[in-house]
Amino acid sequence: MKLMIINVPWMKYYVGEGDEEKVTPVCGYNFQNVNGCYYGLKEVEQIALENFEGVSPEDEKVEGVTVIWTAKNREDENKVIGWYKNATVYRTPQSFLSLDSERTVFTYNFVAKAEDSLLLPMELRLLDVKETEGAFIENDENVMRDLGMYIHNYGGDQMNYIFPKKDLEGKSVLNFQEYEMYFAKADEFLAKDLYGKAIRCFNKAIFVEPELAVGYECKGSIFLSLKMYDEAIKAYEKVIELEEDNELAHYCLGLLYGLTKQYERSLKAYDFYIGCRPQDVNAVSERGIVRFHLGDKEGAKADFDAALKADGANEVFKKLVDYIG
Repeated sequence: MKLMIINVPWMKYYVGEGDEEKVTPVCGYNFQNVNGCYYGLKEVEQIALENFEGVSPEDEKVEGVTVIWTAKNREDENKVIGWYKNATVYRTPQSFLSLDSERTVFTYNFVAKAEDSLLLPMELRLLDVKETEGAFIENDENVMRDLGMYIHNYGGDQMNYIFPKKDLEGKSVLNFQEYEMYFAKADEFLAKDLYGKAIRCFNKAIFVEPELAVGYECKGSIFLSLKMYDEAIKAYEKVIELEEDNELAHYCLGLLYGLTKQYERSLKAYDFYIGCRPQDVNAVSERGIVRFHLGDKEGAKADFDAALKADGANEVFKKLVDYIG
């Protein structure tokens, strides 16, 4: 077993927004689901991976690591707050220019599937653990055994939201005479963060009127907000199939293809959308990121400069211009 213990600041959600901290620390997105994965960060210049048995100083990453996240609570007690199982750990932070509006420069040390990870509710963060510095590689067999057993046997609640697969295609049992009522009911569920029930309402609406694009648009919007990019792409591709000139769907696909590193397809979708709405400078700046990844630095710079010229106070546009140099 390869086990690493990492101490981070105490937070509730670790999804960037929604925590009580006014300024999100670097670890504040460690349990934000990004297309089925968590990308964890601990601000360290380098992790000595060779401290794992069988790993050489030349190895740039190690797979199959159990990452234990710990934090000091309000009583200054260091507790286990959650874990990644089967994680990949990188020696140095991985960084790239992203279309994610929350993290324009996306940086991480650790990546694991969301289904293999768990964030404990605050009231269940009860297990004491020694405080460590940096990213500590644990080789004590007793500690490894105890932590391994705790994770293996844990059967309680978790705070990180995992979208149930049964809700992806399941249909609501509700039956309305008016088609629009499925959308009204879905809005009620969304107001309570009941995403699965909302999706089931949209699925039922699609079942009733399969040739109307609006049901797919609503599904795509939810999946995009939840950073479920693969599912959102399927929904918006269906919208384009039904409404070839749907401008918003082209924009969303440009964003989604870019977020999933399908840059050629992303550029084509952005070009269509910007051709219809050249005044949307946010889309222009995002197309610049796509052009940058395609190796078109001049095109990227032109897009970034155009966006900044239109909105000189926008901090993201400034960052993009500085990034490309």
